[in-house]
Amino acid sequence: MKALLGLAILIFFSMQAFAHEYWFEADDFVLTKRQPTSIRLFVGESLKMSEERVFDPSKTRSFDLFAKAGRFDMRTMANNDAPPIMSFSSNSEGTYMLNMERDWSYISLQSDKFEDYLRDEGMAYIIQERARLNESASPGRERYSRFLKTLIQVGNDRTGNIKTRIGSKLEIVPLDNPYTKKFGASAAFQFWFDDRMLADYTVFADNKDRGKITTQKLTTDKDGKVIVRLDRKGVWQLRVVYMQRCQRNCREADWESYWGSLSFGMQ
Repeated sequence: MKALLGLAILIFFSMQAFAHEYWFEADDFVLTKRQPTSIRLFVGESLKMSEERVFDPSKTRSFDLFAKAGRFDMRTMANNDAPPIMSFSSNSEGTYMLNMERDWSYISLQSDKFEDYLRDEGMAYIIQERARLNESASPGRERYSRFLKTLIQVGNDRTGNIKTRIGSKLEIVPLDNPYTKKFGASAAFQFWFDDRMLADYTVFADNKDRGKITTQKLTTDKDGKVIVRLDRKGVWQLRVVYMQRCQRNCREADWESYWGSLSFGMQ
């Protein structure tokens, strides 16, 4: 029994160590005017939640709401004592976007686990770079930050300030408003890093419909774009990880990664 308990604890902490993905998930993504919804900050993998987080001011560079009327700082409205991270409602129709940028966190993994994770996330180019630097047998010392977006629809007005780049280091831009799309239609998304389009790069599209999760592995075109067919209901997430050699003020990191997520719902 003690051995089984020890194994369960080891598996749990191993899952926590690899559960890098953060995303926003609303209880309801499509609302009527003045209808409230809870916005939740989840940790896990591919929309499989392992933990719900509260707002952490010390880790948050920015937390903004983008609406037709402009950009609004939401940090004072977020919950840092209990989930959900915030409650949202609006008296005005439109498509709203929440955007959060989080500060660095640090992790170190054994070389084999680090390279397994790089393969899973579509970053074989870092494995090649580690080999070139004679670091293949070295632990993976990494710092990572997160760039999270979610789209909320209120009423029938599908206009809003969601298609314009906001200038984040890593950014997923919806070139189409998914709430203008009928079930089964396609929508375009563009991926940016450091003011350049992420061309020919691996990204993912996850869907969770009544507990069933599916994931598509996609490659961006020369303009950093992918086309996703919205052929499932429920929660959708576009996600990407970009890694490079740590640039400055690296402390205990050799590599730095940037994790992007854009979530929305389909009815």
